[in-house]
Amino acid sequence: MCVALFARLGPVSARELSIDVLIFGGGIAGLWTLVRLRREGYSCVLVEREALGSGQTVASQGIIHGGVKYALTGQASRASAAIAGMPAIWDDCLHGRGEIDLRAARVLSERQYLWTSAGIGSRLVGVAASRAIRTEVRSLDAGERPACFAGAPRGVDVYTVEERVLEPRSVVHALAGHASDAMVRCERERVRIERGGPTGARVTLDGRAGSVAMTPRWIVLAAGEGNAGLLDACGLSSTGEAPEEVGQQLRPLHMVMARGRLPALFGHCLGLSDKPRITVTTQADATGESVWYIGGDIAETGTQRDGPAQIGAARAEVAACLPWIDLTGTRWAAFRVDRAEGVVGPKRNQRPDEPLVHAAGGRVLLTYPTKLAFAPLLAARVLEAVRGGGVGSGAQVPPGALDGFDRPEPAALPWERKGVAWS
Repeated sequence: MCVALFARLGPVSARELSIDVLIFGGGIAGLWTLVRLRREGYSCVLVEREALGSGQTVASQGIIHGGVKYALTGQASRASAAIAGMPAIWDDCLHGRGEIDLRAARVLSERQYLWTSAGIGSRLVGVAASRAIRTEVRSLDAGERPACFAGAPRGVDVYTVEERVLEPRSVVHALAGHASDAMVRCERERVRIERGGPTGARVTLDGRAGSVAMTPRWIVLAAGEGNAGLLDACGLSSTGEAPEEVGQQLRPLHMVMARGRLPALFGHCLGLSDKPRITVTTQADATGESVWYIGGDIAETGTQRDGPAQIGAARAEVAACLPWIDLTGTRWAAFRVDRAEGVVGPKRNQRPDEPLVHAAGGRVLLTYPTKLAFAPLLAARVLEAVRGGGVGSGAQVPPGALDGFDRPEPAALPWERKGVAWS
């Protein structure tokens, strides 16, 4: 029986395809899981409705956190402990010796910097972070500081931490290169999910040249905000209100972009709270100008502001955190993105400590990575769950089985997207 229908498709003649795992969502979670499962001998297909990484992934700042950001109070939280091992896994992959070869991904910076706004209180926050977690936080003398801190006044302390910053679109491109033959772009209204049969589901995709009907042994939901609708389509809706029930929450960000003749900067300005005042990463646009992509507390507290008000608040905060930087001629824009997170029970608005992989029923796995850096851990947990249901078939998708479907391409970076208003 068809319990959920994204589109009322008429009768079609569908090619039949039996696979081990069907993945919905082409962000960092879906892509890493796809490549990892294929390497372990599972036949997989990934379905993306738009562009690869078009939700949270390409809109991220590309920071491979090791936990510093989550230990600014001087106490290692569960989040900092969970993420502490991720940089080593990414490092192996970036050097071509890990579980996935990511040598094609671009490293923007090998390290980040923590700097304080003037005042002893914020200085102590940086010292506390270095004592709480495994990642070393080292204080820099004036002669060791990068050029972007050359004009910093007395009373501003600068630390360095060995946490890489990656260009997120290049990570998406590198992952997609390992499995382009197993990915299709298919709009939501062209997907039909029916329940029933020994494997629990039959999924039909309607393409330009006919349809393909898949009977996967497992379904992995890795579509971020789209997971809620997919869960309903699988007949497994959840409110997340019961003590052990998994639900979805959206935590919005209002990011800011600054464009102009700006120095390269990667790091966090520390204040008196446990959140950075601003977090800045830098890329060059197509014309060679620098783009600062700005998150941190300003992005979290700015969700109630409209675009112009958020830009005004961000300009003031950047000027306060970096008063020695000349911002003359800089253009500004704001960008909204929602973080979709999985939560257990009625724990609304609390940031999850680690990725979530939840057996939602009928061999459907509901997943949320929480952070870009957690992608390897999420994929490992999916692999563990799938292994519990038996070994892979060892076969890959037959050549031509997905003909008639477009292949999804990596999404544009936020400042490259149409409709961005610069002021």
